[in-house]
Amino acid sequence: MFNYIYGEIVEFGNSAVVVDVNGVGFELSVSGYTMADCELGKKQKLYTYMSVKEDDISLFGFSTLEEKSMFMHLISVSGIGCKVALSILSGIDSDSLAIAIFNEDIRLLTKVKGLGKKTAERLVLELKEKVVVEAKNMVLPITQNVDSPMSKEMSNAIAVLCSLGKSQADAEKLIEAAAQLGATTTEELINMAFRIN
Repeated sequence: MFNYIYGEIVEFGNSAVVVDVNGVGFELSVSGYTMADCELGKKQKLYTYMSVKEDDISLFGFSTLEEKSMFMHLISVSGIGCKVALSILSGIDSDSLAIAIFNEDIRLLTKVKGLGKKTAERLVLELKEKVVVEAKNMVLPITQNVDSPMSKEMSNAIAVLCSLGKSQADAEKLIEAAAQLGATTTEELINMAFRIN
């Protein structure tokens, strides 16, 4: 229903902020990273997700599209609801989480509050496959330069970045930069792209 809310940050609560939009205060549950991006008294755009249940309607806010995209991926995993997803995103930033999922780094994931070993394994099992499948379906045709052809690994890496919320143009620039630094496989390209970013 709401894509984003733009207004003045008027109050900080327990894992939540209140945004005043023309005299109406919207309370949004946020991660620690989004909370850190918010400044009291400043007008700001927060991307939103509305959770509607039989006995509750809640709004969740995100300072970046990447964080919202990761949140949407997380809540698609069985056993991970909105509150758990937000807790995970408070314990690790979305880029680092994406790398951990892509690399199947269970050890790192289990260090995040709210993620036990079984949940972390299920997250990797369900989310990594979904990200790759969605990426192949959604990625736009790659504009190829005759002097610098795009490899299959680069195309796959760009697709994965796009599925994690990066724009097509940004994803291409990051992967091209990663390739120039010596990354060749899809995994190396993605890891390098996140470090550059």
